[in-house]
Amino acid sequence: MPNFKKLAKGYEENALLALQELVHRASPYDEKSIASDAPYGKGVKSALDYVAKLGRDFGFAVDTCDGHCTELTFGEEGPLIGIYAHADVVPAAGKWKYPPFSATIEGEGADRRLLGRGASDDKGPLIAALYSCKLLKDNGLLKGYRVRFVAGGDEERGSSCLNYYFHTLHKPASDYGFTPDADFPLIYAEKGITHFTVSREIALGPVISMDGGFVKNAVCDRVLVTLKSDRGFEKYLKEKQIDADYNFISPELSTVAFRGKTAHASTPEQGKNAMLSAFAALGEYFKIDFLTKLSLALADPFGSGFGGAHESPELGKSTWSYGIVKYAEGKLSFTVDYRYGEGVDAAEAIKSFEKAVAMGATIDGEIGKPLLYDKKSPLVATLMHSYKHMTHKFFAKPLAIGGGTYAKEAPNCVAYGSAFPGHPGNIHSPDEYIYLDDFFAQIAIYADAIYSLGQLKK
Repeated sequence: MPNFKKLAKGYEENALLALQELVHRASPYDEKSIASDAPYGKGVKSALDYVAKLGRDFGFAVDTCDGHCTELTFGEEGPLIGIYAHADVVPAAGKWKYPPFSATIEGEGADRRLLGRGASDDKGPLIAALYSCKLLKDNGLLKGYRVRFVAGGDEERGSSCLNYYFHTLHKPASDYGFTPDADFPLIYAEKGITHFTVSREIALGPVISMDGGFVKNAVCDRVLVTLKSDRGFEKYLKEKQIDADYNFISPELSTVAFRGKTAHASTPEQGKNAMLSAFAALGEYFKIDFLTKLSLALADPFGSGFGGAHESPELGKSTWSYGIVKYAEGKLSFTVDYRYGEGVDAAEAIKSFEKAVAMGATIDGEIGKPLLYDKKSPLVATLMHSYKHMTHKFFAKPLAIGGGTYAKEAPNCVAYGSAFPGHPGNIHSPDEYIYLDDFFAQIAIYADAIYSLGQLKK
């Protein structure tokens, strides 16, 4: 077996430079700059173009997939190993220690880390996996199997990139594959995910408009409310110690900025939802019963407030996260990110939610299904062996998570890393980071994993 730890040492410096360059390229979805060759905007295109450049420099065949993905391939015979990472990121909201796309390195020794939006989700893992492919190619270890590396451009909004890749371009499924976009040692089970929007025509007293949140799959951390001026409400906010800023614009008009704490929608209990804070404060002070009842019903992210709680044997508790809220011209709407385990009838749960909040729901796309892999399958067993062999964590066990990854979109694929236990990386939050020791270790682990999968026979 090749010594991948030793081989990976020679790639660390260039891989770090490549990661910094990729983080510099701000790549959230940008509707304003969409073009025929940039379906997700110019930032995402820039990031995908850079991956394509690296692929060409490394000697891989490149397909830009009409701007939806960048595909890099090498090899002609044997089983096809697929690696699926993503180059898009969520917007850089909140207060950051350094500019979010500066790719700033700080710390010493084991604490040395790179901070920036996308550092761990998913640009660090993308570059680590790509350099593992280069390592294998450079050292003549890509023989008897083929590698296909795919960088997608729309994972954060629902993975339309891979839907286009597989169902419009009709790219073949890999024989074995992984996405480096979750946690080590390996994810064998993922909750089903359904996004939907609820809305209702309703008068909210002195409230003129409401605008908050930035993505569906993160807890809403800021809401701006425009309303008729009321100095009493300003006093109420201070007395209740509600985290909000009251701005008196004129005798007739004021704004209130409610603050919360964002978190990934798979773990909404780790955040504080500014939308619910706004509902509760407005409802109590202005006697708006609908908002008061709504804030109470939605307070528990596990759904106990409206009968939406459920716990499954493999995937645990269902979660309900609320991301984007709008109120204008008498219409209130907000998005829901619903995640659930095996045995849940998601359609019925959504109907129950509609009834509980007295609002109509519109489902975005399709109702998702949970993903479950056999822990003894060749794919899972091989990847677990590589992780244990490379880390000496011989008692590590595969995980079940609430997050959703490309594994649901790419056949014969599981999520494999890249976050090590205890190093979550602040994904979807300010000061996202990746430890450089972790980043370098990923190169060796992924090289071992790809090589080992290549030895399997279909």
